[in-house]
Amino acid sequence: MRYLLLIILYLFLFVSFSRAQDTLYARKVLNELCSPKYKGRGYVGNGDKKAAAYIQNQFKTIGLKKVKGTYTQSFTFPVNTFPKKVEVKYNGVLLVAGRDYIINAGCKTFHFNGTLPFSSSENLQDSSFYDRVGYQQTMAVIDTFSQNKGSEAFLTNKKYLSDFKKSLLVKLTNDKLTWTSSYQEDDNCIITLKNNVYDRSRLAHFEIAIESKFYGEYTAKKELIGTYTSKNVLGMLEGTENKDSFIVFTAHYDHLGMMGSTALFPGANDNASGIAMLLNLAKYFKEHPQKYSLLFIAFSGEETGLIGSQYYVSHPIIPLEKMHFLINIDLMGNGAEGVMTVNGANYKEQYNLLSNLNIKNNYLPAVKARGKAKNSDHYYFSEAGVPCFFFYLMGSYPFYHDINDKASAVPFTNFDNAFLLFRDFIIGLQP
Repeated sequence: MRYLLLIILYLFLFVSFSRAQDTLYARKVLNELCSPKYKGRGYVGNGDKKAAAYIQNQFKTIGLKKVKGTYTQSFTFPVNTFPKKVEVKYNGVLLVAGRDYIINAGCKTFHFNGTLPFSSSENLQDSSFYDRVGYQQTMAVIDTFSQNKGSEAFLTNKKYLSDFKKSLLVKLTNDKLTWTSSYQEDDNCIITLKNNVYDRSRLAHFEIAIESKFYGEYTAKKELIGTYTSKNVLGMLEGTENKDSFIVFTAHYDHLGMMGSTALFPGANDNASGIAMLLNLAKYFKEHPQKYSLLFIAFSGEETGLIGSQYYVSHPIIPLEKMHFLINIDLMGNGAEGVMTVNGANYKEQYNLLSNLNIKNNYLPAVKARGKAKNSDHYYFSEAGVPCFFFYLMGSYPFYHDINDKASAVPFTNFDNAFLLFRDFIIGLQP
């Protein structure tokens, strides 16, 4: 009996240690990909290329094989970047990019030095206001934070920029500053400024210096051709029985990069955490071969419009018809409230397997399902007929597409249990 208890204790400690090691490895990956040398894994300073090289090296170290003789798949696309100066001074004070303001991701190179009039959102709704005050300037500060409905605020901005031909718009907001990426250039410069920075009691003087670099060219037929080259990273493990049928794991590694030389968007939860989960799964299945072959793909271009995954679907290295099931992984930072399964409502048999595994093992507080959504790299595979789920963990995490989505902010709550659920689900998919 004593011998049996020692064996049970040993197995318990071994499993606990292994799970701790998984989380330690995930934390190491997270810290690495969010470090300044990767420049937010965007398209400034080769941040995406450095991240791709790191992931490729991890694939090699783990023991993943090349896919049809290669670890990478290159593609080109248009994207607007800000590799140098992005500076905004307000009444002589240099504002902090990402904290005090953001610029529209499609902004062209733009310079301005002068005063800007202020308009309330109510005035913007009244077209006679412009005639009444002789409003002919092409630039202004407007109050949008008092707009209760996003659609109204959008229409207001559109009307202001288009109908009244404004070239510079400074929008005041009380909301969190959330940036994005753009595959095109805009005709206008839009600066979203935190409301607490702006002083309504005095005239606003702005000094604006924005330098952009656009990777795109227009053909004679005015078709946009992208000139930035990035790459997807691939690796595979051969199955023991159904070698020609694949279970696919995907996660995007790109993020927003930098807005100028100082504003870094680390992208810890989105999606260094997903890459950490993908690499952990690769490590496990390397040591535990499966009946089906396993394909791992780290995509670039997701933040600019699912470009890397769309390119793969159009130029598959492993044919889509050989994909038995695909699992896309994003936002793995906090699973305190469980996991959401996009496409769970569409593939009920697989969803029931997932849900029953969770109930049996009590891994996560909830396994929820929703229908189709064009919100991550699974989408084009799904549209092409590949059965797939998109998993993202649910839990309070306030940082998204901002400068505060740092490695130190990610709690990795239930990360290890989510790993176990995904592991069991994959094993269960193989009859």
